[in-house]
Amino acid sequence: MLKLSHIKKGYNKKDVLIDVDYTFQEGNIYSLLGGAGVGRTTLFECICGDVPVDEGAIEIPPKAKIFYASKQSILPVYITGYEFISMLCDISDENIKPEAVFEKVGFSIGQRDKLIVDYTFEEKKLLQLASIYVINPYIILFDEPLDYCDNEYIEKFIEVINSVKSGRIVIISSSLLEISLRISPDTIVLNNGEFNYIDKQTMAIPEIRKAVLDILGEADNEIV
Repeated sequence: MLKLSHIKKGYNKKDVLIDVDYTFQEGNIYSLLGGAGVGRTTLFECICGDVPVDEGAIEIPPKAKIFYASKQSILPVYITGYEFISMLCDISDENIKPEAVFEKVGFSIGQRDKLIVDYTFEEKKLLQLASIYVINPYIILFDEPLDYCDNEYIEKFIEVINSVKSGRIVIISSSLLEISLRISPDTIVLNNGEFNYIDKQTMAIPEIRKAVLDILGEADNEIV
């Protein structure tokens, strides 16, 4: 369980998160939807403990590992993908083979042997997914890993993340409604510093969908 109790966080006298209150349950993938600057990244940083909350509390199980993949992948660049995963396997308590990990995310031998500096955005995100099999975190946070990406990569990412969700809490942020609905049929919209949970049936109501698109600034671009 990950419990957010009335989280408040601001910068330079400007409130970003005003009253974020929600309990995430393990075994689920959550879609966190919101426009630019609404505080999705700030919330992830608060959950990780990278920045302190101003008010409220964040409760997670003792010693629970948190994996956070920010928008800009922070990875060593002058080693190969294979060397990176091998390094993680070497320091793991589990007997994990790099080849098995790469097979799970569909990496070819050519991709494994490239320097990470030469990886595309999508390859870096899949490498981060591969590391989850080794690190074995309880909470997984991905900040906009799918926005404006090609369909083949999106399908592979969603396939892999579904394979690791058991016993874990997965939260994936997006600024696009179409992507959010592919992540999860139900959506958590972050707007005006608060969470609004919208289930699949409610999102199908035209007025609700339009209101969400208006919040995101997507209404004029939607294909009817």
